[in-house]
Amino acid sequence: MFKKIKTTTHLIFIILFISYAIVTYFSNEIQIKINQNRAVYSKKFNSVISGLSLLKSDTDNVIKYNIKNSEENKIKKRYFWNLLKDE
Repeated sequence: MFKKIKTTTHLIFIILFISYAIVTYFSNEIQIKINQNRAVYSKKFNSVISGLSLLKSDTDNVIKYNIKNSEENKIKKRYFWNLLKDE
């Protein structure tokens, strides 16, 4: 009898805690605070970004690919199933 009462009270406390957390999390006050924080961080981010200077890209034609060497260094195709055959 005492065990059933104990389990029931634990279950009730767990349900109350979860419902309180959900109601608090989805309340309008919390949503307003979240939106205000996002707006503040967005303004800070935009002010920092606007102060940055853009650098000119100097990576044009940096890598020169030699086509002659690539044809010489072709890898031989290997057939895995041919290795398993009895010859």
